[in-house]
Amino acid sequence: MSNRPEDLEPESQRLCRAFLAECERLMLPPVRVTHTLRTMDEQMHLWAKGRKRTPEGWVVVDSRAIVTRARPGQSAHNVGAAFDICVVGHDPYPEDEALWNAYGNAGESVGLVWGGRWKNLVDRPHFERREWRSLPQPPEVA
Repeated sequence: MSNRPEDLEPESQRLCRAFLAECERLMLPPVRVTHTLRTMDEQMHLWAKGRKRTPEGWVVVDSRAIVTRARPGQSAHNVGAAFDICVVGHDPYPEDEALWNAYGNAGESVGLVWGGRWKNLVDRPHFERREWRSLPQPPEVA
C-alpha cells in the first residue's frame, strides 16, 4: 500500500498537492498522506475486515471492524485517485469534529470529495477525485 502522492494519477496528484497547500495556507495542523494507490489484493484485505467468507458468501461478523464498503475495483484508491491523511503528532486521528470539518472544507474547496460527508460509513481521513469512475479501471478480482 503506497503513501506516496507520486503514485496517484496526474490529476489526483495535483488535487492532493492543492489540498496540502490549502491546509498550510489555512494554518491547519499539518497532515501527512497515509494511503494512496492500493492493489486489488490490498483492497480485498481491507474489505474483508469484519467479514468472513462462508459457503453462502461473505457475512459480517464484526461491524465495528469494517473499514470500507468498497470491494476491490470499487475504490478510488485502486486507480490512484484517492488519498487518506492523518494529523502529524501524538494523536493522528483526533476526535475533533471542527478540525476534521476544516480539513474536509479545504479538500472540497480544491475540488475533492471528502469521505467525512458520507452517510453509510463516514471516512474523515479520505479524499478522492470526483470523476474517478471515468478513469481506466483495473482488472476485477475473483
